[in-house]
Amino acid sequence: MKRWALLVLVGLALLVDNSAAEPPAGVVLYFKSGGEIYLLLAEHTRGERGWAAFGGGGREGETLAETAAHKGEEESRGYYKRSYVRERIGDQKPVMDGEFAAYFAEVDFAPAQAVTNHTPPENTDAYNERSTFAWIPYSSLAPHLQSDIERGKTYEIDPAYLPQGSRATHYWRAWLSNMRKAVVANSLPW
Repeated sequence: MKRWALLVLVGLALLVDNSAAEPPAGVVLYFKSGGEIYLLLAEHTRGERGWAAFGGGGREGETLAETAAHKGEEESRGYYKRSYVRERIGDQKPVMDGEFAAYFAEVDFAPAQAVTNHTPPENTDAYNERSTFAWIPYSSLAPHLQSDIERGKTYEIDPAYLPQGSRATHYWRAWLSNMRKAVVANSLPW
């Protein structure tokens, strides 16, 4: 086959390929108690990224809200079901950080240990990506969000809020940047 014909076939294959990833989205699960907002954060299994809410790449054909809900289910080890999270997101407009869409969903309280110990519906990386969970008061996070999130800087969490044995003691900077966008856009729901 002539080289130009092969290039045309490769080009056509690329045009037909629909496997491109959908834009990423995530959700911050929270509850209110005694005048405080508590965010359910999770430590990444290997610990190097730190603590954050839930999110990641979408599946083909999902809306951003559907992606946020499915990531909320998977990364809470199946504790908070996709349909429940999607219902809580409702028709809210996401906070956009580049292509990443962040949603906020007020949920019923469950002890962090119950989420940590919840048996995932599938033994897959998607359901086992997070290892431990904690409810972190927003008031302890807020001071970090008063100015731009700096590359290379570590944003520590008060150890009083972390479960014993946590490998990471810091927030994931990428997630903090998403939260900073929400603060700047005046889009926090509380």
